[in-house]
Amino acid sequence: MSEHDEHGTGGAVVDPPTAAALAAVPSNDPVSTTEVADELDVPRATARDALLELTAADDLAHRQVRGRVGVVDVWYRLRETDEATLDDRVDDALAELAVPGASELMQDWRRDAVREAFEHLRDAERADASAVVDAVYPTHEAGYDSEEAWWGMVAPRLSRLPGVEAGGDGDPWRFVADV
Repeated sequence: MSEHDEHGTGGAVVDPPTAAALAAVPSNDPVSTTEVADELDVPRATARDALLELTAADDLAHRQVRGRVGVVDVWYRLRETDEATLDDRVDDALAELAVPGASELMQDWRRDAVREAFEHLRDAERADASAVVDAVYPTHEAGYDSEEAWWGMVAPRLSRLPGVEAGGDGDPWRFVADV
């Protein structure tokens, strides 16, 4: 036989689901079963089994698409819904926040202060307002001369960020991870 064994696998073994099958699906583009089989040098049926198992495990999504040659199965990665997505949502929320400041530079500086307060709260999971101020204000004072004025700018903006539960009446601020 040529370079392939009698089953046409080229000696490759794919035990669905595998990291190899998942790696054969790029993060931004759908691929066909044939493309994955060719990439892994395995029969289409073996690639399809691996892709089906990855789909059942919610690592991939699947669609059938009509083309000129008939219906084609395509596989693609799902968008991530983990901590990276939380960071993206926080970035988006911060970009939309109205913050005081005469210049864009000053506004960015103040958004950075809110971000640092968020990161402190995320790391601590629970913190009194005074603990957030003590931890963040000294290195991210953002042009404020007093902790009270700084917290007056940060607190209402921090409370608008994903995962943040504002403290009130002496209750601590909390970060809730599953949002």
